[in-house]
Amino acid sequence: MIPPFQKYLYPFLSLMGDGKVRNISQVSNDLAKTMNLSEEELSETYETSGQNRHHGRCGWARTWFLKAGVLDSPSRGHFVISESGRKLLNSGQTEITQKFLIERFPSFAAFAKARKKDKHCSASEESHYVTDPMNQIEDAFAQLNNKLIDDLLQYIGEQDPKFFEKLVVDLLVAMGYGGDFEDAAKVTQFSNDGGIDGIIKEDALGLDKVYLQAKRWKETNVVGAPDIHKFMGALMSIGASKGVYITTSSFSKAALDVVASNKSLKLVLIDGKQLASYMIKYNVGVISQHSYTIKRVDTGYFEEE
Repeated sequence: MIPPFQKYLYPFLSLMGDGKVRNISQVSNDLAKTMNLSEEELSETYETSGQNRHHGRCGWARTWFLKAGVLDSPSRGHFVISESGRKLLNSGQTEITQKFLIERFPSFAAFAKARKKDKHCSASEESHYVTDPMNQIEDAFAQLNNKLIDDLLQYIGEQDPKFFEKLVVDLLVAMGYGGDFEDAAKVTQFSNDGGIDGIIKEDALGLDKVYLQAKRWKETNVVGAPDIHKFMGALMSIGASKGVYITTSSFSKAALDVVASNKSLKLVLIDGKQLASYMIKYNVGVISQHSYTIKRVDTGYFEEE
């Protein structure tokens, strides 16, 4: 995982210590090498905006240092270390944080005050200092998503088991299983189903099928290894090779171990939180309320000769 935003600050300043004039693209490339970031880390994006995390962190580090007077901007889109920045670098201070910049540089303190988090934030010391706004958006998005997951599980819990079985079939169809054709999936007879609650065609011709088990259980009623063994027995009795076990609760470690050690069947376990997350992603039982587009400066436009 890519390092936290504040871990970018000292490497950024240290890089600029060579006195070279750079643009943000050059810093982004140079920092990736200096910080030994992997290809996987460099490909990370913010969930809400799709913006690259590494580029975003570089951009905000530049903004902070410009606000603190640690960098100067000799021309549009370019920056270089300032005398204040060189003094800071030569001071031996390797841990550069929001708190440090606020206490050391009045201009940054004014910037931080203007963007200070509201009074509903945590009372911890760090909550009084400016953070990467994109991270704030990510945090808010995660909070809303977690609340939606809890709400979905509550609504599911208020329905009868038969509705839940239909829900999981609808979800898998929305995920692309079965294709866009009639009778892509069906719920089996509610009683005496031998441990199988649904069948879904994996391809448009119905050449392969996935068998479902759906349990609308309370959070405290954990699915154990015996439940998984029963489902596996039901699959093998009809010669099936693929199964999905979905529950609104969770799976015990023993149940997870059974699936991990199984070699004869392809089994997927989906717990309550995963189920609700898939419902959100594939728009089953949810509707969009608001949509926002986050834009950023196209640095390439301004760096063109």
